[in-house]
Amino acid sequence: MRRTIRSDRVNLTDEQKQLLKVIYDGPTKEHVVQGDLAAYLALTTICGPATSERYVRFAVDDATMWQAASPELQGVIGRDAKGRLYFSGRAVLTT
Repeated sequence: MRRTIRSDRVNLTDEQKQLLKVIYDGPTKEHVVQGDLAAYLALTTICGPATSERYVRFAVDDATMWQAASPELQGVIGRDAKGRLYFSGRAVLTT
């Protein structure tokens, strides 16, 4: 996954694209996603229109999610003194 400037689109690798197909089109209903991809998917699920019957656990920390967020998204996500993220007044639970 590459993104050169914070507001650039994310370019997924072929492996990441395949994983997304498995998650959202495959028969398995439960997945664990880690790393940068987890941050982007978590942000899309929490703050965007992505909804699914799938259960995806995002193994990502708050700092990685914050770095993955665009400046515009950082404007609507809250961040407390300990670096924990909030969206719409609710804590974003990360592992």
